[in-house]
Amino acid sequence: MVAPGYVEPHAHPWVLYSPVSLVEAAVRDGTTTLVLDNLFQFLGLGVAGHRAVVDAVARMPANLWWNVRTATQTGSREDEARFTPAAIDEQLGWPEVALGGEITGWSGVTRGEPRLLHAIAATRASRRRAEGHAAGASFDRLAGLAAAGIGSDHEAITATEARARIGLGLWTMLRQSSLRPDLRGLLEGLGGVVATCRRLMLTTDGATPAFYARHGVLGGALRVSVDAGVDPMRALQMATVDPATFLGLDEEVGGIAPGRRASLLLLRDRDAFAPEAVMVDGEIVARDGRLLTGLPRVDWDALGCRAAFAAPGRFADPALYAAPVAPAGATLPAMAYESTVITRRRDVALPARDGRADVAAEPGLLHAALLDRRGAWVVRGLVAGLRPGLDGLATSFTTSMRLLVLGREPRAMARAAARVAELRGGIAIATADDVTWEAPLPVLGMIADGPFAGAVAIEEELGRRAHAAGYRFHDILYTLLFASADFLPDLRLTPDGLLDVKSGEVLSPPVRLAETGG
Repeated sequence: MVAPGYVEPHAHPWVLYSPVSLVEAAVRDGTTTLVLDNLFQFLGLGVAGHRAVVDAVARMPANLWWNVRTATQTGSREDEARFTPAAIDEQLGWPEVALGGEITGWSGVTRGEPRLLHAIAATRASRRRAEGHAAGASFDRLAGLAAAGIGSDHEAITATEARARIGLGLWTMLRQSSLRPDLRGLLEGLGGVVATCRRLMLTTDGATPAFYARHGVLGGALRVSVDAGVDPMRALQMATVDPATFLGLDEEVGGIAPGRRASLLLLRDRDAFAPEAVMVDGEIVARDGRLLTGLPRVDWDALGCRAAFAAPGRFADPALYAAPVAPAGATLPAMAYESTVITRRRDVALPARDGRADVAAEPGLLHAALLDRRGAWVVRGLVAGLRPGLDGLATSFTTSMRLLVLGREPRAMARAAARVAELRGGIAIATADDVTWEAPLPVLGMIADGPFAGAVAIEEELGRRAHAAGYRFHDILYTLLFASADFLPDLRLTPDGLLDVKSGEVLSPPVRLAETGG
């Protein structure tokens, strides 16, 4: 059977893998068209730098388009200032751009924030859809987002939520990802709606490398769909012509017809979604899961992707990382993890040790700190229920692109942080005496350079070490990534301080390191 190549409408090419290594994994699986999120390329490089990345990865054995982010996902005033109307408008003029979004801070749209309304209006004026991220939005809130011009959403985690989105006219992506493998329950709950609604699409929403290695990209989502009772042909439509139509690209990809790109799959049968052969633009590029063509070697350093950090010594003082003592009779707020990315506020009373809060008095409690890469400020907090046996970990793999440091031992935290700064991006785990494991992330401090297998190896080793330290959830990468985001409850370490997401209250502001002598 000949089928169109699969279309992934919502990819994040920075979950340790780069746009190049993501294509390596995707094309072998039959996913020949991807829409790539530009968030960290834009934040790290600006418009001109992001344009250079778009050009550098253009000659790939895949059909690549881009999603232009129109808002930050940290709430940081410094980050928000980069999303100017001029920057957004320029990128929306590029032919490689297929979408505008995703807007994680959707409450700002319902409040009528001018910058977000401009972004939506500019996206629609460019004849592209504005993509939402309406996690937790009620039906009334969703209606407001749709009225404001949001055209799609991928955050339904129940069939009831998916039905609400469909009923409001939103194109609805059904997700099968490492963080949210919700697809089977969504499809079973939707029942007959799946056969009749043509505003449904499949997405993997930036799954981790190991998830893709085990399940494939959209091939894995297709297998889940059929196992959930979806007719194989209908499943194929949700991975080909339907997302292509959503993107306005159905006269290029997603179908087999004169004038379309010759990006095609040879399948053994209509419900066997691992292709025997993959063709992109008329050339056989993969066969039986093996890539047959070379991938471009991108010089990320020449593109300006090497992250800038202050000298390692700037991060080497253990006093930077321990939470201060609360006033007599007062408590300190802790980020208590109840799932992979959701925290609840828990107030704790801790004794002092060496002038700082003693986390050893509360089993499972860790110090937490978010630092500017330039060493200008630090936000301190406490974390509970995450990795009770962790001495020290530091990583630049965060949604804020700052340095996250966790641990029960400030000396180990300082050693790990200094090592990440020395690497100019990466992950380091340390004791007070030594760095016990490290993984450089030389591309923007977020991405491993090299083949896809290298990204898988980093994730798997990090996961093994996390579980050895008591981590009890299923996706350590997204736990680290979202610790400094502003769109998940309850508490987050953000560049503007320890934030109560629901109230918007900053519980502890950043401390300027010059003021502390740090």
